Amino acid sequence: MLKFLVKQQKIEILEREVIASDQISFVTLKFTFDGDWKKFYKVVQFTQCDETYNRVLGFDGLSCLLPAELHAGAFKMSVFGYDADNTSGLRATTVPVTLNIRQSGFVGDDDSPIPPTPDLYTQILQKIEEVTAPDMSQYPKKDEIQNMIEQALKSSEIVISADYETIRENSHTHKNKELLDSLTADSLALLPDLQQFEDVTKYEIQTIKESLDPAVRQAHFHENLDILDGITSAKISEWDSMKSNINNFINSMTVFSEKLGNTTSRVGVAESEIETLKKLIEELQKQIDTVSENSAVTLFQADSDTLSKYGETIYTFYNNGYRSLSGFAQAYPNFCSAENGYTLYYNQTDFNWAGEIYTMILNPFGISKNSGIVLTYQSGATADAELYLMRKISGRTYAELAQVIYEQIQNGNVIKLKFQWLQSTDFISILVDCSDVAIGDYYLVWKGISDNTHPKIKSVKVLGG
Repeated sequence: MLKFLVKQQKIEILEREVIASDQISFVTLKFTFDGDWKKFYKVVQFTQCDETYNRVLGFDGLSCLLPAELHAGAFKMSVFGYDADNTSGLRATTVPVTLNIRQSGFVGDDDSPIPPTPDLYTQILQKIEEVTAPDMSQYPKKDEIQNMIEQALKSSEIVISADYETIRENSHTHKNKELLDSLTADSLALLPDLQQFEDVTKYEIQTIKESLDPAVRQAHFHENLDILDGITSAKISEWDSMKSNINNFINSMTVFSEKLGNTTSRVGVAESEIETLKKLIEELQKQIDTVSENSAVTLFQADSDTLSKYGETIYTFYNNGYRSLSGFAQAYPNFCSAENGYTLYYNQTDFNWAGEIYTMILNPFGISKNSGIVLTYQSGATADAELYLMRKISGRTYAELAQVIYEQIQNGNVIKLKFQWLQSTDFISILVDCSDVAIGDYYLVWKGISDNTHPKIKSVKVLGG
């Protein structure tokens, strides 16, 4: 374990150890922060060979794992933090410290890829889920609910299932008295609590309980027999119905317990906490944008010159027709308009409900082993999405190329990337991992739908291309 003290803008190394390469989720870094840093939402940043990785500590976190992507050689580590309540956009940083990783003797397997460190936005979302997860300790577990009610059923089993007709027919025998002795007051202890399931009056319950009390039974035995005469087949049928209702109650409680176990509601979370995290996401988003600007190839950027810049190099497929962005925007005036900031907007005004529009960027771009695609967008709902790469081909006009790409998608001869629209009221940037894609030149395609998602795309960039 490596230990550090973060004080003002300096990181002091309190305890160090030799770091070997090729380690995954093993090397822990522990931090101590002075008083000025404790109010900040903190992130540890690692840089090596122009690649940057982040580990979110949050407000109270004091340790993190070394990113698995770091390899043998020197790397720099720094810390930055935000105070989301400060309207002036306060940000604290440190001078980086240089650490070294030594080459290990590990001989790897090409089939075992290094798990990528999640991007800042993903880590912040995970922190939100941790904060907003409900406290389940106050609820009984499903098996406990089942056990409690089964025990209750067991305790009343004699009452619910006893053959009362047999008791009535043998009402004047000594055997009958023994049967009466077996029907104690404890056997009916559950009945007052079960009135919600059956229309049993308090008078009936009290009469039966008194008849089963040993002292009353000895003193008024013949009265007890009269009460037994009142327990007819119809009454037994009512109690059988009661048992069925109890089983229904068990099932409903089981479903309730499962819902509690799967809930993602924000129970018990103060609105101020959520708002603070939202502000932090906005600040971290600015950081992502800054990094992107320094190392990204822009495939699309919404701006006043969008139509002149991309009008003939971006194509669409909609309603069995291929059109350039210029032609498509003329036919569907809300798709790429000044009113919407020249974003690509898959809106319901132009396309009604659930219109499917494939959008193809026909200028090829390079993918390397460290590449990722950054999409900046808004979405009305969270849903799985379609995002594809297709290898560059030659000798086609843009219109011909658009047709070939769409046909290859339908035939499954493209690479489908793992991608999901995330519900957002503001523009967010999502990094799509391309580490498993073979090095080469590709075209990018996605499908936008004018359903609950109705995405609005602001920019598309390639990092590390």
